[in-house]
Amino acid sequence: MGEIIELEQFRRKLAADKGFRTWLNRFREQFGPQTSLSDLTDTTLLFLATPGDENLYVIFDLVMGAKGWGTSTRFILNDLSSQIKQRILDLSLRLLDYFRFEILRRLKWVNGSKEAGLPLLTLLDLVDSAPANRATPAPALEPDHPAYADYEKLIPGERPVFIRRLIPPALAEFRQRLEESQGV
Repeated sequence: MGEIIELEQFRRKLAADKGFRTWLNRFREQFGPQTSLSDLTDTTLLFLATPGDENLYVIFDLVMGAKGWGTSTRFILNDLSSQIKQRILDLSLRLLDYFRFEILRRLKWVNGSKEAGLPLLTLLDLVDSAPANRATPAPALEPDHPAYADYEKLIPGERPVFIRRLIPPALAEFRQRLEESQGV
């Protein structure tokens, strides 16, 4: 039994090494098999959650490396089948949701989730095993948020849309707080 556990730990370490290879250079931080959303620095999280091709390719690097598909360069050079490219895009967009929800959580706009403490590689496995047509579940709005009364009036199916509409102002506020804390 000990050999099975060691083999799984070895596989996780290998996936982390490949998945975080470009992140180590880009962010100048340490990442490993146990790195979770809550472990990411504010600067790294803001970069990952911000819209843009460059930002999305960094998430591609994590997905592709952890899954053994290389780096985002292969994606850009069209060196992959269309099915693999679609899978990379789907997984990356789902992870992007979690990065953005973590911003909302750190601002204390939404309830914390168990996903914040999960290792990113475990989270990747979780989104990979979810049905492709199912959206990432949005967290609930905190009762002390100024828009909570409006949120509470919504039918449950409309609440995730409400949460997603908070993302652009949340990114702006998070960026402003980060710049103020860094004296920029």
